[in-house]
Amino acid sequence: MTKEKKILAGLSIAAFLAPFTQTVYTPSLPEISGYFAANTFMVNLTISIFTFILSSSQFIIGPLADTRGRKAILLPGLLLFMAGSLICLLTQNYYLFLVGRAVQAFGISTGSVVAAAVIGDIYAAKDRGKAMSVYQTMVFIGPVFGPVLGSFVSGFFHWKGIFLVLLVLALISFIYNRIVLYETLPKDLAPVKITFRTFKEILFNRASFSIMLLGFIQFYGYYVLLVFLPGLLQNVYDMSVTSKGLFYIPLTAGLLLGSAVGGRLQGYFTRKTILIGTSYGISLIVLIFCFYLMFNILPKPILITFLLLYGMSLGIGLPAQTTTLINLFHEKKGTAIGTYNFIRFSGAGVGPLLGAVFHHIGGDKALYFSLFTFMLIAAVVIHKHMQEPYMETRAPGLDV
Repeated sequence: MTKEKKILAGLSIAAFLAPFTQTVYTPSLPEISGYFAANTFMVNLTISIFTFILSSSQFIIGPLADTRGRKAILLPGLLLFMAGSLICLLTQNYYLFLVGRAVQAFGISTGSVVAAAVIGDIYAAKDRGKAMSVYQTMVFIGPVFGPVLGSFVSGFFHWKGIFLVLLVLALISFIYNRIVLYETLPKDLAPVKITFRTFKEILFNRASFSIMLLGFIQFYGYYVLLVFLPGLLQNVYDMSVTSKGLFYIPLTAGLLLGSAVGGRLQGYFTRKTILIGTSYGISLIVLIFCFYLMFNILPKPILITFLLLYGMSLGIGLPAQTTTLINLFHEKKGTAIGTYNFIRFSGAGVGPLLGAVFHHIGGDKALYFSLFTFMLIAAVVIHKHMQEPYMETRAPGLDV
């Protein structure tokens, strides 16, 4: 295994831990409620506070990665995550548990930023796509694997065992990255000064704005599927809890397959072509799914095919997003990725809430037709504004 691949393996674990920790104990929420004598709002707050801090801290972690160093913030972040996990494991007090979740979120927020920044540091432009496909895959499969492993641990042991597992995973990640990862922040560059103008430059660049809008809507749609799929299965097929879990397999398989293909496709097609194709492709897939819902015809093979194709289209386009941002803002890649992560993690938070509004208005039909509309808007914006420095041709007037 090459040195770069060894580094990528360690960073992938760190990037995986954030979304994994976000959902890992959701199957145990009733038990947690009873343990702390907490109501539904208080228990759900332990998930919401993690999501809020994970997303908002990206504005802090990104600039720190560009000014202090990649390894210099990843290792302390993992230590903080371990401290938060230990608090959650040992405490019998709800409010200390809430503090532990907050500490966890801030600490592990370093993983996703540093992983993408280091990939940009150690991989040449032509090789970044394949590496980014690994990184993006780990970020997206985390929230799916979380409830699966969490239900297994809590079922055979106790829900607090989940935090022991997180502690061990973080310790392994810390030791591995402490040994394998070196400081990749280029020393020959002039010190980067991150100001409000930096964020304005990133957000108001038309190419990066289109990618961030796409990231927001795709995370919105992904979490809509994760949250509302069990209800759809219950309404249409009246399935057991165990059977419902099996329907996440084609979505995950599609993501894995798509991400593996997406990195390689960057060697044959421009990133703009990939993003346009996958964006319109996802829109079309959701629209066809809406027609099946409209006529109340949804055989299981059709649903499985929909989930597989949705996951594949999503996975193919993901590596191109982060690769493009790094190419656009090479000296401020940590800040750019941090901003991107904040926006797409916000989409994950908005998804269940706004999705509930659409579902209340018109059920599954309104929910998925609104998702089609949002996906189509993102595709049109990408089609119009997407551009990056390493493409062979440049459209006039773009500020890249």
